[in-house]
Amino acid sequence: MKTKYTKLQIALEIIGLLLLVGLVVFVYIQWDKLPQQIPVHYNAFGEIDRWGNKTAIIVPVTMCIAIYMFITVLSFFPDTWNVPVQITAENKEKVYQYTMNLVILLKIELIIIFFSLTYYTANAQTLPIIFLPILILILFSTIIFYVMKTGRLGKRVI
Repeated sequence: MKTKYTKLQIALEIIGLLLLVGLVVFVYIQWDKLPQQIPVHYNAFGEIDRWGNKTAIIVPVTMCIAIYMFITVLSFFPDTWNVPVQITAENKEKVYQYTMNLVILLKIELIIIFFSLTYYTANAQTLPIIFLPILILILFSTIIFYVMKTGRLGKRVI
């Protein structure tokens, strides 16, 4: 089934793409200002526990672009999605719309996470102690919200 984008989904896709471009532009602008050694890993408390060459900042940006592209391509194949309800003729359109909303929002959230990590890395700063709990809360809240919303559309299969 070919999914049709709603106006909200188009707006969210544009926001996600702008954030992704913003991430690349941010790294480009910051490149000459980066110290030779930057944080390349943080522990669960947001403390820097490994340093590396400034070229390492390209890794999270590349990962973000790759994940964005993978999820975007996957979104064009809704029949491969694993949803929490049995798909019927009556609920198919709504299930796919809810799932597409989830996918797009998760892309935006992931870009924001990578952007935040890149910002702290570029400034050689530790992450705020609440970074990981907030990250987990936001991601899981989005997933739970849409799984519950989709689950109300029909008989559950999980």
